[in-house]
Amino acid sequence: MTLTINEYQRLAMRTLNPKLSRKDVLINGVMGLCGESGEAIDIVKKHLAQGHALDREALVKELGDVAWYLAETAYALDVPLEEVLQGNIDKLKARYPKGFAPEESLRRMDDMRIERARPEDAEAVFALYHALIDAPCSTWSEDYPSRELVDSDVSGGKTLVMREPSGRIVAAIALLAPEDEPEYEGMAPWDRAVTRWAILSRLGVARDRQGMGLARRLLSAAMDAARAEGCDGVRFLVAARNPIAQRSYAKLGFDICGTCERWGERWLCYQKRLSACLNRQSMIY
Repeated sequence: MTLTINEYQRLAMRTLNPKLSRKDVLINGVMGLCGESGEAIDIVKKHLAQGHALDREALVKELGDVAWYLAETAYALDVPLEEVLQGNIDKLKARYPKGFAPEESLRRMDDMRIERARPEDAEAVFALYHALIDAPCSTWSEDYPSRELVDSDVSGGKTLVMREPSGRIVAAIALLAPEDEPEYEGMAPWDRAVTRWAILSRLGVARDRQGMGLARRLLSAAMDAARAEGCDGVRFLVAARNPIAQRSYAKLGFDICGTCERWGERWLCYQKRLSACLNRQSMIY
């Protein structure tokens, strides 16, 4: 019997404990991935370090268990397993269009430069954003971000870009003031101890540079810029259906202070107080 990827997920989830909440399903899924991967590692360890014959049959069974927990984790996120796998292939095609290349794998991130966008960068920033419209979990469309909005951000000195030595812009973010987005005020119970906010918006990373930590590095730089401008806190929205972004931003110590419904989407409201110290690795030039 030949299974499609989503058919496998459907059949596998027939054996899911129906008493688990969606949160517990997610926790069980990621813990199971770790546990079953450990089982697979143990089989290979015994082969390499203890002189055992490689038990291929047992290893294949463990891979099947890994697949089950992968399907469960995707199910917990309400994402078809095929979408997860296709997203990975799309990322690999973008990063290595001609197949694996050591020079691409070893590219040094230290060569990247973060700076304010120049007026002539508006077209490149707009192109970067619109290349991400059909990316997994994207909330952008042909109408947003518009060229007029990008031009306004860039001309107003509100856009930070990450630039490769070649000059290519591979990531961008807008650093806004509360008056730029007045509707933010009523979206969540923001920290009232913060007296001057900055809003982080329109963060985009080129497809072939995703998964390399650029989003977190650019966010850190934007927070440093906000701090330098006298802000003591930052706010931004993350789509509830974008778990990849949520995992990335969690590493930067953001708090989720609420949720809101806007523009046909459910959003998580992120906030963070800014300390007095600058992150020297994300300095803006």
